[in-house]
Amino acid sequence: MSDIATLIENSGAIKRGKFKLSDGALTDYYIDKYVFETDPEVLEVIVEQLADLLDDDVDVVAGPELGAIPLVTAVSLETHTPSIYVRKGEKHLGTQARVEGTLERGQSVAILEDVSTTGGTILETANLIEELGGVVSQLIVVVDRNEGAVENAESQGYELEYLVQIGENLQVENRPR
Repeated sequence: MSDIATLIENSGAIKRGKFKLSDGALTDYYIDKYVFETDPEVLEVIVEQLADLLDDDVDVVAGPELGAIPLVTAVSLETHTPSIYVRKGEKHLGTQARVEGTLERGQSVAILEDVSTTGGTILETANLIEELGGVVSQLIVVVDRNEGAVENAESQGYELEYLVQIGENLQVENRPR
């Protein structure tokens, strides 16, 4: 197991039981991102590795609300790279902006995400950023559940990078339902 896999496992972030994921799938385990994202010792190691993966020409780090916000903020501070946050759906208060922060046309954007199953959230984020004129140069997740996200990203022309992957360096039994 990698250092991050060990830290995530030891943090208690992997919950066993019956869970429904955001894509509607049922699973026997859940990776509680808030457990590892709110532990400063775990978050620090994750942020260092995310920062190391960023391409030198990235202008902005981005992530979908709510889970990616700690990652994006910490990587922004670590690398001194501006950040943006992408809201899910329409906002009905204030400016009604889907993107918080400044994104200029043509800027290179690295999108960070905590846990990915099919890649739906990170790909939706990428599509919105490109609609707004950003150039998505990287997609990086902390934990890939190894349930199609890499392949779905590839089918849309992206490479999905991950720090740990279920079945590769983090072992969790799952019995599909």
